[in-house]
Parts: sequence; C-alpha cells; structure tokens
Amino acid sequence: MPTDALRALARELAPLIAEELGLDKPSSRPTPAPHGRYDHRTIVEFLSPLHLGDSVLLRAQVFFKQLAKEGRVGSLELVDLLGLKGATSIPANLTNPLKKRATRLDLEVPWEETADRDDRTVWVDRDGIAARMLDAIDEEVRRRGLG
Repeated sequence: MPTDALRALARELAPLIAEELGLDKPSSRPTPAPHGRYDHRTIVEFLSPLHLGDSVLLRAQVFFKQLAKEGRVGSLELVDLLGLKGATSIPANLTNPLKKRATRLDLEVPWEETADRDDRTVWVDRDGIAARMLDAIDEEVRRRGLG
C-alpha cells in the first residue's frame, strides 16, 4: 500500500529534516537500541520497505520461521527451503542484505553462525530473536500485500 511506504519514508526522513532545520532536541529523537537489542520497535525499523526488498523479506520469513521452530538451520537445508541453486547463493539472496541492515542500525546480526561437522554454515537463533522477527515479518508481509 503506498500509504505505508510513505509513512516508512517519513519515519526515516523526520529526524534528518528536524536536524537540518535545527529543530532536533535530544529528547525529541528516539534513543537508539543498545547494541544487539531487538525489541519490537527496532525490528519494525529493521524491516523497513525502504531498506529491505520484498524478495529478501519473503526469504527472511522462511529463514526466521525455521530458526524459531528448530532453533537452527543448516546451509543445505536453507538452500532447499529457499529454492536456491546452492549454498553460495545464500549471502546474496538473504544474509548480506540482513547483515547490512543490522550494521546500519548498529546491531549485531539477529542470529549466531557456527559450522557443522562437514564445515557447512549453521545459523542458530540468538536469544529468541527469531520468533520476534517472524512475528514482525508476518505483519510486514501482510502490510505489503505479499501474503
């Protein structure tokens, strides 16, 4: 819906416009989330349509659903779940955009990475973030009319 995209744009631009006009007061800006914190407000900002495209959002929905359900997902399983050609496709199609978004918000990525006995990447839920991400992703998918 165009209105939602405009509201997301307004949220992103408001602090910059206020600062440019000299209207920025310390109490008027939201305080940034502590490094690594994923509360609902931060997650909604993380999922902004201005920074995450529809295809990444839908892949993230699959990814976080598996993390919330099983607590972990391996690269070969994720390839199957996402319908990708191979494990080398995962960064470009999912993890790199999510990592960039986390970096922009000064957050750690919302998962932990390890390797299995075959030295393949395994993503592990960090502190229950996956379930919170999934709830917000489901809302964003509905808001964008994708599901």
